[in-house]
Amino acid sequence: MSYPKPQDFIDRPAIPASGIILTGAILLFTFFPSGCGQKDPGTQAPATGKFTYNFRVEKDSQSGHTVVALVRQGGKRSLEARIAPYAGANLFGLSYGETELILGPASLEKFDGSRFGTPVLYPTPCRIPGGKFTFLGRKFDFGINRDDTHIHGLVRNRPWQYEPPQVDGNGVSFRTWIEFAPGSPLYKKFGYDHTLSLVYSLDERGLRIAYEVENRASEPLPYGFGFHPYFNYPGAREEVFLTVPAAGYMVMENLIPTGGIEKLAGKYDLRLPARVADVVLDDVFTGIVPDHPATIEWRVSGVRFTLNASKEFTHLIVYDQPENPFFCVENLTCSPDAHNLYAKGFQEESGLKIVPPGGKSGGWVRYVVEGMVE
Repeated sequence: MSYPKPQDFIDRPAIPASGIILTGAILLFTFFPSGCGQKDPGTQAPATGKFTYNFRVEKDSQSGHTVVALVRQGGKRSLEARIAPYAGANLFGLSYGETELILGPASLEKFDGSRFGTPVLYPTPCRIPGGKFTFLGRKFDFGINRDDTHIHGLVRNRPWQYEPPQVDGNGVSFRTWIEFAPGSPLYKKFGYDHTLSLVYSLDERGLRIAYEVENRASEPLPYGFGFHPYFNYPGAREEVFLTVPAAGYMVMENLIPTGGIEKLAGKYDLRLPARVADVVLDDVFTGIVPDHPATIEWRVSGVRFTLNASKEFTHLIVYDQPENPFFCVENLTCSPDAHNLYAKGFQEESGLKIVPPGGKSGGWVRYVVEGMVE
């Protein structure tokens, strides 16, 4: 919320990642016009039905960083997901045939994962006024990283660890994770010994991204989690339509929820397809349930995009401003400023998730990508 313009890159050196050596023999492509350096091919899975699957692990020639592509081929259009583990495990590209659905960076040289692509928001999606909150008497100070607030958590611009992708006849998957280990900078900010992991899985239904929080601490761990995709306009803004079958929207003051929930009406009622060009919002919708996901239609490109999610993802942000060449539809497990809202007694409205000592918590989103006329 209150998002950057596309030219606003963070001017900081990119973070190196470890390489992976893989074997196989498939055709390789480059991510950017300038090309990549070293290319490590993945093994193509034998066809068991309509699709075949493979992956690529490559070194970007400009930044030297490792990037991973998961590829589905077959049908009328291929589907390819591109991930940068060194930059917050960011899904920086998602293409369906010739249509690029995600607005990624112009190059990877200055890309740290905090803007463009699909930043991962944890443990505090969106804004915390002053960067401070409390939970069960513990005080936390994440500092200020935008104006007078802290925004979008601690992991979106950090290097993640990862394993070689796995492929079979049913799909291809890639696991990546980040540790909050005692003594680390992350632990100093959010002092719970735990691991956050993601599994990207490409299969016949689309791209599934599952997250898991494993709490090794001896006390409950409070968190929120979200994905922040910057969606593209492959054609005219007027040809993109959005549907959000929510139950209500949150009352905001200075982009911070008050705890109040309003019924859908006027510009907030997106239960029927609305032209994105007519939607000017920076708002949080509530009451999102698995049976009624949000959808995007790129009608000129003939692409329907469904944002399926597990029951943990109860909140959703729509951000669209006429001056931007992108729009955002963000699945969240909680509201902005969820920890402070929870502490004020708005526990259900906050959506804050709490992992018991030694426990695990998780959920998933699935981006179903399909042609509108196949």
